Amino acid sequence: MARSTALPGQGELDRESVGLACAEAGVRLTADQVDLLGRYLELLNRWNRVHSLTAIDEPREQLIRHLLDSLIAEQALTGVVGSLVGVHVADVGSGMGSPGIVWAAVMPESKFDLIERQQKKAAFLRHVVGQLGWGGRVQVAEGDVRQLWGRRCYGLITSRAFAGLEEFLRLTVNISEPGTLWAAMIGRPKKDVSEQLLLKMNSQTVEIHLQNLIPLHIPGLSAERHLLIARRVT
Repeated sequence: MARSTALPGQGELDRESVGLACAEAGVRLTADQVDLLGRYLELLNRWNRVHSLTAIDEPREQLIRHLLDSLIAEQALTGVVGSLVGVHVADVGSGMGSPGIVWAAVMPESKFDLIERQQKKAAFLRHVVGQLGWGGRVQVAEGDVRQLWGRRCYGLITSRAFAGLEEFLRLTVNISEPGTLWAAMIGRPKKDVSEQLLLKMNSQTVEIHLQNLIPLHIPGLSAERHLLIARRVT
């Protein structure tokens, strides 16, 4: 028999419910992490009532799509690549902060740049970062990711539904370096994606290997979810 997950019902969204639902989904969090994620959802709801950031306003759906989706992806990622302590992460098209804000809560020893070109969403992200006391560790880069080309390199580049895989890699290869990892949260993968991609960066050819395609089982979500992990070789 499938295990029942303690997802909150409509109108319920307290921090105890967040912690219990995450634990039931197999995601173990500290009390501080539960508190941070609960505060994040509170801020999201407060802003959403005024600024209409997202159509997802039902607590159960928020927990599934804004928290569990990102947390289970992070768990799958570290299960494959190991510790990400100290890595500088770029979340491209961060939107409401999934996965960037969520990962920052559970990866306290890593730095994050949340790249978001929509002014309203970038303002929300800055507010969350300030309220959670992350100003020295998590930054919001308002604008197109192409504005960062040649200016910064990251150890991990991630996104959720930002663009098609090859477009995502093409737009972000100029903020990578040899050894950079990509972690793309996607739906149903295309069958014809090559395991080896050669992309142009300035005058050189960059080689990227697709290393893992991991199915993600998100309690309460019927849609297919996968985490695709790639690594820059040269």
